[in-house]
Amino acid sequence: MPLVTPLKRTAIIVTDMQASLRFYRDILGLGIWVEGRAGREMPAMFRLLGVPAGAVHWVILQSGKVDWGMVGLFELKRPTPPRTRPASSRQATRGEACLVFHSTDVDAVHRGAQALGLRIVCPPTMLEIPERGVLSKEMTLRDPNGVLVNVIQNVRAGTMKLSNVFPGLKRPSRLRRRRSGASSRGRSG
Repeated sequence: MPLVTPLKRTAIIVTDMQASLRFYRDILGLGIWVEGRAGREMPAMFRLLGVPAGAVHWVILQSGKVDWGMVGLFELKRPTPPRTRPASSRQATRGEACLVFHSTDVDAVHRGAQALGLRIVCPPTMLEIPERGVLSKEMTLRDPNGVLVNVIQNVRAGTMKLSNVFPGLKRPSRLRRRRSGASSRGRSG
């Protein structure tokens, strides 16, 4: 039996809160669940982050009303922590984490990321896993802090029984609707 729940939240130490919100809130559509500021009156927060006490502005975002898989943005000031990897890296690095989101419209995310001037590691690309019968449209980018982000739009589930129905996603994928229409016509005929 696992000792932990499904992933609750990913915390990102951001370089610019407003730039991060423009991506996660405005482009990806995550909503603000809770927001706050803290200083030396909350020494435990800084101990948990492994940094000296200072000032932090934090925002926790979620998809819909789901309270797992959230993204926490933490902007630390006084002192500001050092940057560990350049935001311009065009490839994944060893030991690096990658946030993965499902979307109903990868092309819209791509356009939004381009409008923000984010580094596109790989533009929307069709990825097929033939042995599973899976086909997806995916892209990878770096968020405003250099964090690797992968966005997936399911096209064909194959044996993995995937769908574009995820908590927080409001509308079905255009690709899924077209495929569903073709599948239902094929089954009735």
